Amino acid sequence: MEMKLDYEHEVTVPEMLEARDHRVEMQRDLIAEFHHPVICFMLNIPGPHKVGEDFEKAFRYGVESIDEILHKHRMKKDVEKEEAFVTGYIYYASVDADAIDIKKAMCEIEERDRIGRIFDIDVLRTDGSKVSREEFGMGPRKCLMCELEAHICARNRTHTVSSMVEEIHRIIKESFAG
Repeated sequence: MEMKLDYEHEVTVPEMLEARDHRVEMQRDLIAEFHHPVICFMLNIPGPHKVGEDFEKAFRYGVESIDEILHKHRMKKDVEKEEAFVTGYIYYASVDADAIDIKKAMCEIEERDRIGRIFDIDVLRTDGSKVSREEFGMGPRKCLMCELEAHICARNRTHTVSSMVEEIHRIIKESFAG
């Protein structure tokens, strides 16, 4: 993965839209080539700065966690790819397993410890649809700052971007302390 990124770059809305389109294309390509569900992992980082040393460290930990949990559940990867853009770090893996079983395993990572709260691990079926946590009885993700559902706080803009980014940096530092 190329890591010579401009950590000071402020990501624009058009860049975010272009990145989203690129992710969808990559996911479709992997599904078309391997005919298995695809994991797409990124960090949930609000605001205009999506890359940096702390974020890279958290991303690396997330990728390692995905590898460990897939191994634990005896799920085989066909292929994996990583990308880094000013819009963030992205990991893809085509996995030869049931999409719901993969999502359950990924939720173990998201729920295991505090740093998992900043992980965004999507699992896409071979038809391109995302597997939802609610499909197997898990509730929606909780807000990073409080215990409300994350989508409610996001919709209402309950917390400032600066306070959320500060909390994310604190979580990352605490996760790697000692």
